[in-house]
Amino acid sequence: MLNVTGKMLQQTAGLAAFSLPKLDALAARLTVRNYERHEIIFEQDRKAESVYVLISGVVQIAYLHNDCETVVALVPGGELFGLDAIANAAHPFRATAFEHCVAAAIKAKTLVECLLGTPYESYLNWHRSTVLPWRHMQVHCIKGISLDLRKRLAMELGHLADRFGKPHEQGVRIDLRISHEVLAAIVGASRQQVTEYLNQFDRDKIIAREGRRIIVNRDKLKQV
Repeated sequence: MLNVTGKMLQQTAGLAAFSLPKLDALAARLTVRNYERHEIIFEQDRKAESVYVLISGVVQIAYLHNDCETVVALVPGGELFGLDAIANAAHPFRATAFEHCVAAAIKAKTLVECLLGTPYESYLNWHRSTVLPWRHMQVHCIKGISLDLRKRLAMELGHLADRFGKPHEQGVRIDLRISHEVLAAIVGASRQQVTEYLNQFDRDKIIAREGRRIIVNRDKLKQV
């Protein structure tokens, strides 16, 4: 098994900015593993237990949906991945070894306290209020890549309901006066296409209208 040292970590792209004493402390706490080509490192939707440092090789990050796989990124050696563990979240994607690789796992709390020298809970509060909303936005955009327009529009309505929704007797009202033109720009379609699908959603009782506000039925929206 490869013996990872602080000096080795200092040569990686993801950790080069940190001091050698901090990286020595980090290296002593790493759990290093070899992964063969196509071996799963972590599964999508599983609780993130560790952050990973890719010592060598390449890791494939992919999003699985309806038996389809969309490759999100190829991670080169020297980078960190699996950062959802910092917020005790689930992995939104699957990570597999694209080729034989060596990856080192470490608990998020240990990573934060070794490298930043700050209590984990203090950092976590900052992370949740600043980094996490942008992370959610990135994941949301990536999940729409492999969807057809109907599903992409349904996903966006659900996202808007999460962000701007208010309880309503018919479901959740999106408390935002959003035009068909704006929705079309968000999902990458024409205004006419969006109008046609919204009318269909209305007929199917997936949404309702209240002036220019849209009310969504979450249960039916998830079935689209």
